Amino acid sequence: MAYGREILRGVSQYIRENGPWTVYLEHRSLQDPEPPWLRNWNGDGIISGAIPPSASLAHAKSIPTVDLNDQGSLHGSNGKPSPRPSRRQPHIQSDHRAIGAWAAEHLLERGFSHFAFFGYPGFAWSRRILQGFTAAVREAGHFCYHYQDAQVVSWSHQLPAWEAEVDGASRWIAGLPKPLGLMACNDFRGLQALDACRRAGVAVPEEVAVIGADNEVLACELAYPPLSSVIPDCRRIGYEAAALLDGLMQGAPAPSSTLEIPPLGIATRQSTDVTAIADPSVAVAMTFIREHACEGIDVEDVLNHVLVSRSVLQKRFRATLHRTIHEVIAGERLRRVKQLLIETELSLQGIAERSGFSHLEYLSAVFRKATGSTLAVYRKEHTRRR
Repeated sequence: MAYGREILRGVSQYIRENGPWTVYLEHRSLQDPEPPWLRNWNGDGIISGAIPPSASLAHAKSIPTVDLNDQGSLHGSNGKPSPRPSRRQPHIQSDHRAIGAWAAEHLLERGFSHFAFFGYPGFAWSRRILQGFTAAVREAGHFCYHYQDAQVVSWSHQLPAWEAEVDGASRWIAGLPKPLGLMACNDFRGLQALDACRRAGVAVPEEVAVIGADNEVLACELAYPPLSSVIPDCRRIGYEAAALLDGLMQGAPAPSSTLEIPPLGIATRQSTDVTAIADPSVAVAMTFIREHACEGIDVEDVLNHVLVSRSVLQKRFRATLHRTIHEVIAGERLRRVKQLLIETELSLQGIAERSGFSHLEYLSAVFRKATGSTLAVYRKEHTRRR
């Protein structure tokens, strides 16, 4: 899948910079037994996604190994407890709690006050995403519903019948308060959520906004409407895994804790392109701000568009969003700045011009005050390692 292919691109990048290595690569199911050739393989190091790595690679335990498995499950395909992945090998994975928190922030910025999570309760990575999503929602003063009726999923990912799962999910979604911001634990679960919304007669994104995770572009673009998704930094996972393995093969000590790689950002598509606000005046103002904040608009421009008095609209903004009109405009500009820092190689002056700041010096001061970081440091920490 795209997640694994991006990891391999990160490994490849490290090898180009630091190699040469001879790489043995074999695509296998997560539950396949070890390949026969591996038993007598005279290799120097292993990057493993097997479950658990200690079982499939027991014969090779003296070979330095980096574990990328994050597929931990509570139950196997027969309903019995599955072995938990060993952590004797150095371990790298996505920061799943951060993925959940980013999705929650994305929905909170759109004004939602009702939230739900559609995941796989049996998988550890899904539970960690739920924890991050729920924590961010609760910190904002809201409650999160989560789907408990998911059927047992096997290591081979032979999921329950799509129709049966979607039927149960549609009844669950129909009974939740609206407007609703819903996160799916991955993009294929997001496809099911969108299907469930259609079956329940619920409009997306007007009544339910849906966001997934992994940015599996093919799945997101197959979805109707196209699915927004959190973008994991898989290339960095691969790069860091190769760098760590290189050190282990040269005798460096293994780290004692898991390295968790934060996500890159949000790929926003039509499934969350909405403002969830009951007050029609505030909703119209928010849409105007989102579309024009980076064009240098001010509070007067918003008032002229909505045709509501300043005092009334400010009061409604505070009651609905707990922010002033000016704070919302500034927040939208900062969101755009962060996106351009992460996703482009534009100069800082170019970013200032595209985000509604007439002077780079003013942007730098505002950004440091809001984030505690300089523009350059933020870009370095959040862009892909080169």
